[in-house]
Amino acid sequence: MPVKHVLSLDGGGSHLLIQLSVLACLEKDTGTSSYDLFDMMAGSSSGGLITCLIMGRRMRAQDIIHCIECNQLLVRIMTRNRLNWLLNKLQIRPKYQGKPKTLAMRQELGNLRLSSLDKRILIPCFNLNRDQLEVFTNDTRPDFLLSEIADACTAAPSYYPAVQMEDGDWRIDGGVGMNNPGLYSYLHAKQYWHERDIKVLSIGSGWRSFAINGIKARKYGGLQWSAKGIASIILREKMMTNVKMTSEMLGNRLLYINDCLKNFDMPDNMDSANNPVLLKKALHIGKQWYANQRQQIEQWLNN
Repeated sequence: MPVKHVLSLDGGGSHLLIQLSVLACLEKDTGTSSYDLFDMMAGSSSGGLITCLIMGRRMRAQDIIHCIECNQLLVRIMTRNRLNWLLNKLQIRPKYQGKPKTLAMRQELGNLRLSSLDKRILIPCFNLNRDQLEVFTNDTRPDFLLSEIADACTAAPSYYPAVQMEDGDWRIDGGVGMNNPGLYSYLHAKQYWHERDIKVLSIGSGWRSFAINGIKARKYGGLQWSAKGIASIILREKMMTNVKMTSEMLGNRLLYINDCLKNFDMPDNMDSANNPVLLKKALHIGKQWYANQRQQIEQWLNN
């Protein structure tokens, strides 16, 4: 009985370019689009945006890269709140405006809805009204617009404002609770294809590294820990723990590709690749990752 292949994409802001570069290399090697290679896609945060574009518009990864390079997709969605510069500096307002991102999502995804999809998707968001993580799949009701799902799943706190969707509820980036959807996507796929073998290719976007002086940290209060990025440390460790658990449970049914951005001299803040030089660097990192894992990817696909 044929194996079902699942693609899982971590969140990572503008570092989605690394993931797209890995997928573009895979498409070039196989001569097959990502849409045709996978039976299901799961994506958190920026990975959710990629999922909506590939599964909704059947775009190749290389086409999305072209949209970012030539049609300035990242530039369009990363419009700063310049009039509130001081408030942004004090982190009293989101760094970027919400309306340009909403408009860009509508332009890219149009009137596509969950019911229009021929393949399975899975995208987490956090519902502020219900105070819980929720996961959008093809079976979710109401039949949401993909543009709204893409807008909500990329609403990273402090970077973008929360997004109100058709049902009236407000949502933010699901990466706050599930930045790596690999295990959840496997369980969902197994529930849907319970008699099939499921294999998951999980691609990260690079993780951040932190160097904190222990002697100084003894005196830190909430403000100092916040300034040092304690929230990012917690999210990273939750993600890495989840990856280890997923790997132990799935064994060779899972192939996870990721690395520390510091190893590639890449700034690790979420929006660093919104820059022509760093954009090309992110694409180059993706090619390096693919080259390093090429044999394992071929084995994962063929076995």
